[in-house]
Amino acid sequence: MHWSLYGFHFGNILYLVAYLVRDILWLRIVTIAAIAAMLPYYYCCHSSPQYQPIAWCSLFVAVNLVQIGLLIWERRPVFVGERELQIYREVFNSLSAREFVKLLSVADWKQVASEAKLLSQNESVDALMLIARGTGGVQIDGRHVADIRVNQFLGEMAFLTGAPASADVIAQTELQVLSWPLDKLRDFLVEYPQIHFKLRGVLGTDLVEKLRQRGHADAHPSLM
Repeated sequence: MHWSLYGFHFGNILYLVAYLVRDILWLRIVTIAAIAAMLPYYYCCHSSPQYQPIAWCSLFVAVNLVQIGLLIWERRPVFVGERELQIYREVFNSLSAREFVKLLSVADWKQVASEAKLLSQNESVDALMLIARGTGGVQIDGRHVADIRVNQFLGEMAFLTGAPASADVIAQTELQVLSWPLDKLRDFLVEYPQIHFKLRGVLGTDLVEKLRQRGHADAHPSLM
């Protein structure tokens, strides 16, 4: 048996291994190894070299090499500032670090003065906001109903449903806010549906926590 025939069988074994690999980077690496092991068979085990399968195999190797390069580029380390890192750990830890950096790319940092109004009841909302520092108060028909604290969102219902603001939100202290303009955010999430799915999960967690706090406050009105 010609030695290249052993390579042909070994290449097919590597193909089987590739089907068992879950990580896409290693799947492509094992696939290239399988093709490389099989190439000598097409060159040596026939009366003349089989250039057509050799050409196709070479093309498959080239495509996988390009994809491996892109995957390595996407997985390179990312760096964020200290405040962004804290927000990632406390709020967005369900996203990968790279997904979080992409989400930050369509956000703006804003300073909000004390007593400034961030949302107006029954008016449209133009941004999804996250409180990074300071506190705000929520008022419905002029009555204080809740507080907004660090790592809580504003405008999430407008983002999720398109509804206007259900309450006024007024800064109780000077605020530092991470703001995503809704139009820009929606366009971004069309391009990255996986981030969209995860962001909805983050906002759902925020809403559940607010409902829990609201229920606690309703049960103990003195806390309002």
